[in-house]
Amino acid sequence: MSRRPYIRPMPANWFMEKPAYKFYMLREASCVFNLVYSLNLFAGLVQLVRGADAWNGWLAVQSNATMVVFAVITLAMTLLHAVTFINMAPRVSPQQLRKMIPDNIVRAVMFAGLAAVSAVIVGLAYMGAF
Repeated sequence: MSRRPYIRPMPANWFMEKPAYKFYMLREASCVFNLVYSLNLFAGLVQLVRGADAWNGWLAVQSNATMVVFAVITLAMTLLHAVTFINMAPRVSPQQLRKMIPDNIVRAVMFAGLAAVSAVIVGLAYMGAF
């Protein structure tokens, strides 16, 4: 004789109960912004292949205020994701590594790496390499 298992009811807005849940959902929602931005860049590549007129049309769309705001929001969400990942990384590292290297050193090295890569990209963009 089998019975149906008890399934606890879960409301659709369960993540609104605690601030930690809200922040977790905000962090996970950042991937949606990155997906849409990546699709936008892919559309730009397609327009580049189609010719100069199509490329200039895509560039005109990118200079629209809505797209600029979207790019800024996407940058903010990506930075949120990166910072929370770096803060979490020492806690999920192997136990042997955590005994050898303090958490704050791991975070500092990762933030320094993020800053160095960002500086190189900004420098290349400033020099006109992109």
